[in-house]
Amino acid sequence: MSKVASFTGIALKNLFSKPATTKYPEVPREYPERTRGHVAINIDDCILCGMCMRNCPPGAIKVDRAASTWSIQRFDCVQCGYCTEVCPKKCLSMVPGYPEPQPEKQAEVHQKPVVEKTVTATGKTAATGKTAVAGNAAEDGKTTTSGSAGLHPQADTSVCVFCTLCAKKCPVSALTVDREQKVWKVDADTCIGCGLCEQNCPKKCISMI
Repeated sequence: MSKVASFTGIALKNLFSKPATTKYPEVPREYPERTRGHVAINIDDCILCGMCMRNCPPGAIKVDRAASTWSIQRFDCVQCGYCTEVCPKKCLSMVPGYPEPQPEKQAEVHQKPVVEKTVTATGKTAATGKTAVAGNAAEDGKTTTSGSAGLHPQADTSVCVFCTLCAKKCPVSALTVDREQKVWKVDADTCIGCGLCEQNCPKKCISMI
């Protein structure tokens, strides 16, 4: 009899108490501060430099420049957020929530729109392309790339100390620095315009134009 009375008391208490759980997904879940969440990408701003892929601890991110794709294995990702810190264009971010569960392990692929390049009569590419490499320092002491619509590094060789730090930081080895010959040049066809050379230049003689 005592057990029935105890059960009745509990039942009445629960009947007039607020629910212990939320009505998810009818009521959106509120994530507490510092929740890891998951990695999101703004593919339009991505330059496919591969910095996130090279710095991903579990190797969950893959960048294919030839196919213009960025992909991530959600099951492999540990939500450390390091890819968002090393991204030069800040197109990666950590957002609240977790990806929807899938029946099989598969990569989430993001396709970057491919812009076709056209070559003009002067040998330069059109507005969306790149041009050939500029040579040695020009008369004003600067090495430039001409006719490129994207951003590429320009170095003021009158200030440059040819420390080669920019070349070492370049993720695609587009920069060539020769201290003996005092030569600084960029391969515009290889350069991806990430701006890491500008950020790491100790003399601040590199600018993106």
